Amino acid sequence: MKSPIHLKANRSNCSHALKKLIPRGTVVHSFLFLTGEVECVLLQDNRFVVAHTNKYAVYEFWRCLMEDPNRVAEVVDFFSPLKESRIFHILQDNWTAYKDPFVRSGLFFLLNYHSSTGLISSGEFQEGGLAPLAIANLRNFAAENFHIQFDEEDDFLKDAATVGNEECLLIAAGNYHLNFLEKGTSIGLEETRVYHKQLQNFFNKTDKKCVLVYKNHRQLFNVYKNHNIIMVDQYGRPSQKKEKCAEVLIANFRID
Repeated sequence: MKSPIHLKANRSNCSHALKKLIPRGTVVHSFLFLTGEVECVLLQDNRFVVAHTNKYAVYEFWRCLMEDPNRVAEVVDFFSPLKESRIFHILQDNWTAYKDPFVRSGLFFLLNYHSSTGLISSGEFQEGGLAPLAIANLRNFAAENFHIQFDEEDDFLKDAATVGNEECLLIAAGNYHLNFLEKGTSIGLEETRVYHKQLQNFFNKTDKKCVLVYKNHRQLFNVYKNHNIIMVDQYGRPSQKKEKCAEVLIANFRID
């Protein structure tokens, strides 16, 4: 990707730390892919990224963007500016009903921009027009050394297990919790539920190079105490204080 396209869900500032951890020339398989922000930085610094998602809405957005970014941008222009919460929520409830995948993809982008959570199917309305740079980056999107892959398995770890040992796994795991009371609750079409105990078991057993990216949580320092833990603050700078770091990178390898 030549430049970020300003999707904002799960915004991360760990790119600099990841560049130090993952050498240039590495093939990176990114799981739970959504925004492309971190992956964009890796691509610009000579890594090849295979982006994995088991959510068709995410796959469709990126495929449309790769095929004809101007067409996606035209849809965003048509529906912009969103000024009313009522219209936002109507689109949020009905964006998948449009038959044209490029219309769905334009709404994917627009709803992400206006959502308080950055998610497409949930979040409250945030007012504000799209910056000209955001539209320009959308129109000019171009992907090099980038591949988007749709995995049909509900359990993304089954696909992660098939990655070659000479490549690197990157898993953006989000917020750590123990998944209590989640059974039967609904999630959006763009979301993948992460079972963190299962992810921990996979991470401990895999012989592949693997990096987990989590939002800071005190329990992570217990759960992964035997692994390489890198803390970064809200600006992406190295942090030495557990209570002040914003994100935690956990790797099952070290770079000398």
